[in-house]
Amino acid sequence: MKIAYVTIHVAPELMQSGAGKKIKRQISVWRENGHEVSLFSLTPSEIPFPTERQFEFEKRANILRRELNRASALKRMLASIREYKPDIIYLRFGLYSYPLHHIFKIAPVILEINSNDKAEYATRGIFFYWINRLTRGFTFNSVSGIVSPTHELISILPPGAPVSVISNGVDLTEVKPLPPTRNTNPVITLVGSPGMNWHGVDKLICFAEKSPDVIVNIVGYSQEDVGMPVPANVFLHGFLAWPDLREILRNTDVACGTLALHRKNMQEACPLKVREALACGIPVVIAYHDTDLSGVTLDTVLQIPNVEDNVLQNAQRIRQFAREMIGRRVDTNFVASYLDHRKKEAARLAFFERILAGTEGK
Repeated sequence: MKIAYVTIHVAPELMQSGAGKKIKRQISVWRENGHEVSLFSLTPSEIPFPTERQFEFEKRANILRRELNRASALKRMLASIREYKPDIIYLRFGLYSYPLHHIFKIAPVILEINSNDKAEYATRGIFFYWINRLTRGFTFNSVSGIVSPTHELISILPPGAPVSVISNGVDLTEVKPLPPTRNTNPVITLVGSPGMNWHGVDKLICFAEKSPDVIVNIVGYSQEDVGMPVPANVFLHGFLAWPDLREILRNTDVACGTLALHRKNMQEACPLKVREALACGIPVVIAYHDTDLSGVTLDTVLQIPNVEDNVLQNAQRIRQFAREMIGRRVDTNFVASYLDHRKKEAARLAFFERILAGTEGK
């Protein structure tokens, strides 16, 4: 297959973190399987994909000029995709911009969704909420298929296009297990991105204030990002590339997944950061229904409720769990089958082929 991978409005900082990792891994596996793939990105500034096709627009201009500039860049991107002549287009969902609807005239489009867009845009204010509500149908009603990372997200989709649930995975050849720690005090690490309150960084900081014997690492955030006082046992590392993040994980006893998914009105997730931690052998705290792992019983995985006071009400359990995990690691052989991204990409490619053959859902 000849595949055009299309992203719109994915911020450069996200392309350097989880979203970018996922896109690179997907493209790499598709190419390994003999498919031709090119990435087309509509972006406000340069992204870390120098060999791929980028179409930049001016983000700092006034609203009218910015939108005109964005539309111009999108037109250029659509022309480039049309010239590429793909068999199929893989589009990551993003807020509609004119004239995105023309993409559906080029080739069958498979849409990847990664969140509840209704709830997410509601958190950005009334303007973005209504723009999304009024325009999302241009995308959802025109696609040939949809890929969702969780079963829960299917509930927000309008009926029509075939759907395949394929959770996030990790490259087990790149992420190697880390040796157990020898810490005196437990170390807990959370990896997130600023501006996403569903990561629950504020909860972990409050936990640290009441748990001076626990060391807390927060990766992806600086002092300006947290907006609250930080106790001495909390260390803010800002964005870290994988080699530097791995060094933080090397001394970590417990990694936290998203702690406040309820703030997005969601119950289910499959975050990359948790899969990377497990592939490293690091025990985890999970505060949501994990698409792959919720049915897995391991004493190195602590499940807490997905509610606002989950960390506060379970602080003692988390402290005890973290202390018990000093010198422990997850059985990576046991969890590998749930995490392997190559198996997940094989399922995604098979879905593409069924869509092109017209056999999906028959």
